[in-house]
Amino acid sequence: MVHENEITEAEQEILERLWQHEVEGWPLPPGAEGEVVELGLHAKGWVKGGGLRLSAGGLEVARRAIRRHRLAERLLADLMGVEQEQAEEHACVLEHSLVEGLAERVCTFLGHPRVCPHGHPIPEGPCCKKAAASVEAVISPLDHMRPGEEGLIAYLATPQNGDLQKFLSMGIHPGDPIALVRKTPSVVFRCGHSQFAVDRELATQVYVRRHG
Repeated sequence: MVHENEITEAEQEILERLWQHEVEGWPLPPGAEGEVVELGLHAKGWVKGGGLRLSAGGLEVARRAIRRHRLAERLLADLMGVEQEQAEEHACVLEHSLVEGLAERVCTFLGHPRVCPHGHPIPEGPCCKKAAASVEAVISPLDHMRPGEEGLIAYLATPQNGDLQKFLSMGIHPGDPIALVRKTPSVVFRCGHSQFAVDRELATQVYVRRHG
């Protein structure tokens, strides 16, 4: 297995772009072919033949890089209230500091988030699989809870920046205590000393670590 400190930032960036193209259907960035050749990614075995398709090893290296990047975005957005555009920019720097072990700790601390602040899926890591196998429904969307059930906000899965700002303007942050009051006609919950009513779509974006 290739360790993160053996990959340069330039190599990691282009591998991420190739992975997004191949796995998620993103367009290839201009000059991708030239970058691949210049960085010698064919010789390193990360890109197949003379094309731009990742090898099995390249896919895994890129998948771990994408995971670190999106976890960094999640950390910046949830804990520091950084807006999505800024989170993307800062995450490009922070992700290079998240070696595999630290990334797993960050993921566990955030409650194994499924998506980044932009709504893109975060590839699973060993900690996610372990948590899924050993703990059932500890973290779930707010609207999956029972009235009267309490917990702590694990993370906010907000695909739109405006939704994140709505939560922040209400004073709702990851780590805050939360309790579901009722589910209909709107989802009503208590957070801190305040009570709020939101529609079900917004409620599904609040992931709660439920008390056992």
